[in-house]
Amino acid sequence: MTEAVSLIRHSPFSAQQMCDLVRDIDNYSKFVPYCTASRVTSVTEEEGQTVMMADLRVAYKMLRETYTSKIALDNDALTIHVSQANGPFRKLDNRWTFTDTAEGSDIHFYLDFEFGVPLLRQIIQPMMGRVVEKFVSAFEERALTIYS
Repeated sequence: MTEAVSLIRHSPFSAQQMCDLVRDIDNYSKFVPYCTASRVTSVTEEEGQTVMMADLRVAYKMLRETYTSKIALDNDALTIHVSQANGPFRKLDNRWTFTDTAEGSDIHFYLDFEFGVPLLRQIIQPMMGRVVEKFVSAFEERALTIYS
């Protein structure tokens, strides 16, 4: 069973600044909760988008997982689409959209996922709403650190 989580946050920083934070995958392990390692392994241009492959390692209590994500960045539209290339998910569809406003920007976050590993499904899936809140809050806090 898939689970979708969606939220909108308002930021005092520009859409471009917030998009730049999310695309800075090599630094995720410094500020993203549960991320213990992050590394972009390739960058290509495809159909007007920057496409990155990245390896991420996440840990929660005794659980450790490494997975590879495909990240498609539309630099003109300020959108980011993340899908799994290899790892513990049966389904991973993560989308970020950044829109400038008079006061800064709106951040639209969408995540639709399903774990392929039954143990992860039992342990992690019930708390994903809270995990997503922590995850997005980490980017807001990082923006304050970097841009203030």
